[in-house]
Amino acid sequence: MTKTLKILISLMLMAAMLLSVAAPALADGEKVIRTAITDDPEEMDPTRNSYSRSSRVLQNLFVGLYKLGADGVTLEPAMAESVDISEDGLTYTFHLRAGLKWSDGSPLTAEDFAFSWLHALDPMSKCASDLWIIKNGKAYNNSECSAEEVGVKALDDVTFEVQLENLTPWLLALTATTSFFPVKKALVEGNDGWKNDYANYVSNGPFLLAEFRSLNRLVLKRNPYYYDADKVKIDEVDFLIIADSTSEFTAYNNDEINVSSNLSAAALARYGGSEEFHVSSKVGIQYCDFNCDLPEFSDKRVRQAFAMAINREEMLEAMGILEPAVYGFVPYGQPSLTQPGVSYREVAGNMFEEDVEKAQQLMAEAGYPNGEGFPTVEIVTKNDEQQMLMAQILGEYWKMNLGVNYITSTRESSSYWGDLADGKFSVDRNGYTVDYTDPSANLKIWVTGSNASENQWDDPVYDELFNKTLSMTDAAEREAALIEAEKYLADQMPGMPVYSYENQYLVKSYVTGVTCNAIGHVFFEFADIAQ
Repeated sequence: MTKTLKILISLMLMAAMLLSVAAPALADGEKVIRTAITDDPEEMDPTRNSYSRSSRVLQNLFVGLYKLGADGVTLEPAMAESVDISEDGLTYTFHLRAGLKWSDGSPLTAEDFAFSWLHALDPMSKCASDLWIIKNGKAYNNSECSAEEVGVKALDDVTFEVQLENLTPWLLALTATTSFFPVKKALVEGNDGWKNDYANYVSNGPFLLAEFRSLNRLVLKRNPYYYDADKVKIDEVDFLIIADSTSEFTAYNNDEINVSSNLSAAALARYGGSEEFHVSSKVGIQYCDFNCDLPEFSDKRVRQAFAMAINREEMLEAMGILEPAVYGFVPYGQPSLTQPGVSYREVAGNMFEEDVEKAQQLMAEAGYPNGEGFPTVEIVTKNDEQQMLMAQILGEYWKMNLGVNYITSTRESSSYWGDLADGKFSVDRNGYTVDYTDPSANLKIWVTGSNASENQWDDPVYDELFNKTLSMTDAAEREAALIEAEKYLADQMPGMPVYSYENQYLVKSYVTGVTCNAIGHVFFEFADIAQ
């Protein structure tokens, strides 16, 4: 690493190490969780949501047919009491609990689920790909069939039938994710503004929305109509809007919050290894998109060169990031389909290697020897200290090893994703945590028309490789096919994997039962506070 790069890292990692203080007094004996998110939730309709920040709130407001239990891993019935699965594995009949209610006290029925899943698949929805598993789900989403032809049906108030397009053994896990949550038909149908009417917002989970102050906080209260309300110990969950990890670290030290999941390098240095530091597997990766619409990045040799010309482990160590570098598009948290207790990543192996000399050769072959003639690279990130630091380090690697010039640009959260969708970048900072534990979940996001399309890359060859895995029933055959698809994806390199996510979060010692599941959502249904 160059001296300039070392100085840059040292300057940007400087942060004050503050001491934590005692637990705050609780008003009138109420048990209150205080945590943080970086901005307002992007989307408050769970069936239209694909954002991690929104999911952190929505996972505490809603619950699906199934949910993850107190260990954050084990699936257990929630709105559904049981399910029958047909012999061919293509029809699921869910039996709902009797007497289910919305947070306003009105009845929740199977018709709400049928409506909600169709609402998620509506042709206007851009977040429907998880539901393409439903019979005619993709066709309806593409306006190629009617709602009546989609495989969802309320047989009566407490019986919900689902017919699938392909075998989907992870369906029950999907029903515990936001896209499959119910929304109230009587409220939502014909009312696009329901999700912004916070005073009349209705949910069905352990908490209800009591207050929403934009760019300030969201307040959740215990939902008295929740089917398991007697077991919920927390009276209130406050989500404070704290824009960056450094400020969140200060808030945690000052006991303004008692749960923190946006950890700065200083936070990791201060609390890593302490009883307040928690870590678990997560099924997501941090990566950079290349704007494949730009002439310079339309050549896969250039994209490969950029991916090979950095030193991930050196960069992560220097930044104080404890998560592991990854050399594929599926994280270490995804289990193998064939070897219990083993990661898919271990079975598949690395999909590419870092090799500066090879990267320089590829650039020369693409017509840019020593970076000559290559346009200035604009690296776009959110206005976040860690993201800006990573952008500068990446730029320095590419300048030093490939001879290209770069600039970094920052955006506020409110405009970031819109600018990426409009192609206003050369390289961006991106990340995606999927909704279920199967390697296909991570590979699906690169399929044409899926939720993550910032790279402007569509490839029918990849689509075909991925789609053929959906009809396979033999685990070994299917895993081999997924590996083949990932190898092709790595060869095309529309995005550049950087590191594999882990759940890393801080919880004050007086708070118990906070759960962070494999998809990275911190939820508080099972939490408690010692008085």
